[in-house]
Amino acid sequence: MKIITKSDNSRRRVAAVGMYDGVHAGHKFLIDYLRLEASARGLAPSVITFSHHPLSVVRPLEAPGLLTSLEERLRRLGASGAEDIIILNFNDRLRYKSARDFLAMLHKSYGIDTLVLGFNNRFGHDRPGSLEEYRAIGEEVGVEVIPAPEYRGAGSPVSSSIIRRHLLSGAPEKAAEALGHPYGLRGIVVRGEQLGRSLGFPTANVSIPDKDLLIPKPGAYAAFVVTPDGKRRPAMVNIGFRPTVSDPDAQATLSIEAHILDYTGYLYDEEVTVEFMQFLRPERRFASVEKLREQLAHDAAAVRKILSPKD
Repeated sequence: MKIITKSDNSRRRVAAVGMYDGVHAGHKFLIDYLRLEASARGLAPSVITFSHHPLSVVRPLEAPGLLTSLEERLRRLGASGAEDIIILNFNDRLRYKSARDFLAMLHKSYGIDTLVLGFNNRFGHDRPGSLEEYRAIGEEVGVEVIPAPEYRGAGSPVSSSIIRRHLLSGAPEKAAEALGHPYGLRGIVVRGEQLGRSLGFPTANVSIPDKDLLIPKPGAYAAFVVTPDGKRRPAMVNIGFRPTVSDPDAQATLSIEAHILDYTGYLYDEEVTVEFMQFLRPERRFASVEKLREQLAHDAAAVRKILSPKD
């Protein structure tokens, strides 16, 4: 896998343009198709992506939470078979390029001879409305534009927007089907107030350094936590504001707390990944700490049942 951040026409390429957030099943299907076309044409299978989401420039208040960091996105694109990954900085200069100027730039600066236009994919400030228009523009600048077939596999229809809706509505299993893997958040274990320990359920408080990443719907989850030794360990995870034990007069801060079942290791300042498997219940205020403890015991039993190996 080669990461390209500046002009590079050292070899000829076939590529497709997209954000590729999440590198979901539809993206992998498109890259498989790119590889087939690349083999038939003697070109390098490549993808063109952006350093940050275009909406963060066009309409910042509407920019979505991301499913993957840039680092994770590049890793997954490479694992999916993209040989060259071209990263463009989406700024006003790029934003206002016409489709013709954009294609000409790709051809001249990055060696793109063939562009695969994904299903429902559009680019250029002038937003041509059909494949035929893109093809005609491509012929003018030396780029063959061809269509990609629509993905109709498991979890279809698939898009990053649909996956975000699944996660924000408490359906991580649907998100996992569309992604081809569980949705995960990578973070650092930081010191908390030790409240979980006092209840008999010590928790790892996970701080997510990348603030652009999407946090799923608040509530309790059955999850796996990947610890520094690489093992996936069953856990119950709570996303929320801890209404039962927090000071009602203090400013609420969203937290992610993971109680890893049957684990006693030291995790402070270590990096872990939380993989969300199933939503258990919404977060709510309990009448007493004892009622909260009872619910946590119930949640732990549910997690064991949900995540235990199936015969």
